[in-house]
Amino acid sequence: MVEDNPSRRLAHSVHRRLEDMIFTGKLHGGEVITERRLAEALEVSRTPLRDALLMLESEGLLKRRGTRYLEVRQMTVPEYMQILNIRRLLEPEAVRLSVGRIDRALLADVRSELEAVLSQVAPDGKLADPEVGLRADTRLHDVVADAAGNPLMASMIRDLRRRTRIFDLGRMPDRAAAACQEHLDIIAALETDDGAAAAAAMVNHIDAVKASIIRHLSSI
Repeated sequence: MVEDNPSRRLAHSVHRRLEDMIFTGKLHGGEVITERRLAEALEVSRTPLRDALLMLESEGLLKRRGTRYLEVRQMTVPEYMQILNIRRLLEPEAVRLSVGRIDRALLADVRSELEAVLSQVAPDGKLADPEVGLRADTRLHDVVADAAGNPLMASMIRDLRRRTRIFDLGRMPDRAAAACQEHLDIIAALETDDGAAAAAAMVNHIDAVKASIIRHLSSI
């Protein structure tokens, strides 16, 4: 699997370090990326660095200057919080609309996947493989978005989640157990066809994510 490839894991590690440099201002908006300088500063070779830069470009944190250079597109913390605030408006409505429209067998399968992830959480609250938690997280949100019956809303939710994925369980591993429980609360409400409870559970989840991100940024 891709996640087991050492070079890929290194690229993801470099990717996260570069994200922190952008969000803390060590790499400024408009600054042109100098691969040699960054490779030396991070003590990595050009290959994982280039892979990481491509990831950042795909996420919109870097942009092309002409055909040869990449520069930092400054995404401020307030901008990031605004994205979460939009998710807070859309996703509770999506989960409310999805009530009664998700196959029970699919709900049971998603529940089983989340419970399996929760069983793998270590005593320190972390997962040995954060990607396992990320896959379960993405599946739940995608199932809800697709069941809402509004393709445009589903597309917007996916795009917003892609933008906010930079703060995933790999970056905040202590969120693993809490995130699983928050997702299970959403499933429980869906299983009882309680739209209000499902929406409230989704709001609680996004608020918890937002609070964790603020704590993370404060600790950098």
